Amino acid sequence: EAAGDAKYLSRNDWIGTFPSHDGQVTSIISTWGNEINGTDSGGNPASFLYGKEATADLLQDLDSFDSRSPIDPASFSDSIVYGAKNGVQLIDLRGLDYNDPLWEKLLDELSAEDYYNVVGISGYGTAPIKSIGKPFGTDADTAAGLIYGGTGQMYPSPVVLAMTWNADIALRYGEMIGTEAILGGADGWYAPSMNIHRTPFSGRNGEYYSEDGYLSGAFASLETKGAASKGMYAYVKHFAFNDQENHRGDGTGQFSLVTWLNEQSIRELYLVPFEMCMKAGDVDLNFLQKSSDGKLTNATRSIRACSAVMTAFNRVGSTWTGGSYPLITGILRNEWAFDGFVITDNANTGVYMDGYQMIEAGADAKLTSASESARFDFDKDNPAHYHYAREAIHHVLYTIANSKAMIGAMPGSVYKAGVQIIDIIQGALYAVLSGLLALVCTFAVRRFMPKRQAVLTLPRQAK
Repeated sequence: EAAGDAKYLSRNDWIGTFPSHDGQVTSIISTWGNEINGTDSGGNPASFLYGKEATADLLQDLDSFDSRSPIDPASFSDSIVYGAKNGVQLIDLRGLDYNDPLWEKLLDELSAEDYYNVVGISGYGTAPIKSIGKPFGTDADTAAGLIYGGTGQMYPSPVVLAMTWNADIALRYGEMIGTEAILGGADGWYAPSMNIHRTPFSGRNGEYYSEDGYLSGAFASLETKGAASKGMYAYVKHFAFNDQENHRGDGTGQFSLVTWLNEQSIRELYLVPFEMCMKAGDVDLNFLQKSSDGKLTNATRSIRACSAVMTAFNRVGSTWTGGSYPLITGILRNEWAFDGFVITDNANTGVYMDGYQMIEAGADAKLTSASESARFDFDKDNPAHYHYAREAIHHVLYTIANSKAMIGAMPGSVYKAGVQIIDIIQGALYAVLSGLLALVCTFAVRRFMPKRQAVLTLPRQAK
């Protein structure tokens, strides 16, 4: 489906399949620098884009929220349970398998509002759930450090790191990010970024490693493992094929770049760094293990180092990557056996990023900060909605339970929600911006308001 009707280079017919322009010259001047293929209105040589008209079937696909799932939503008959009083807390699940039966009792305790808040509004952090003792999970951005939730230290770009060809530095960098997160409070890291340098002109090449998938994966997987060794979950991104910044769908009125590619390039180039992160190995998880007599003992087990993924703005074929069942369930969940947390890229303006399509595809949460941009019409009484949302929140809670977000908790402890670091940061930013605005207004008034004329008063002459 993702291959479309493009002609792909083949060794079986090297001459007949050698790349040529797909479509005709349009009247739009290229900003990417194609060859000179016409003249502009002033008679000057110009480079015009090539294009062709989309078929009616393609336009219909682009307007749909089809995840390409083969499962009939009407086939679900789950018993819908909310708000059970089972007395299970999230900390009780730390160190247990993803499929441990105790998870069912915990998930039964959640409310419909809990499902909506976690699945629909998880931008830069996941909401606390008091009933199960889940704390606020703070997620921080930036590929070369932590923009908040750390120490404020920034590092050279991933391009510079890749130029070192030094695996030890990559591992130590990840460990340092995890250590800073312990000091500053971040739990998740929106990094590493590892899309491909398909052209030197891509706007975010500075966040990506190289034009080579293997080199990118070699460094990203070690960064991920280093951060995970400190309890931090790193969202490897952007999954997948997000190698162009123009028209990718992150602005109002843009409806996402359509990416055509065949399975060979998908697997041999673009998915390589993600697969390498999935297979980066394990890290040790320390937890308290409860015996049959109720006693707690220190225990350690191995868990997967890579436990979070961020999807992309663009589409694979005509299907949004964050809502693509073949990509997320087919490859990520089934082939790579991934039980971790899958979040979207920034979805505040992504009008095509449908919440139900996302969970039906196998992903878990939207990177949004407000309910009006969640675009998740959760029908709490619909068996299919409930089934997929329950799977999604299970992935999220499994990741949180086995992360540094649970530092300080133990079975029997009580979680009390306080002011979150993200609220403090937002408050400080608002204060700074308000101060700057006041200064600008004061300057404008003093600079442009007409000045009163000075009056010279002379002393009276004495008589």
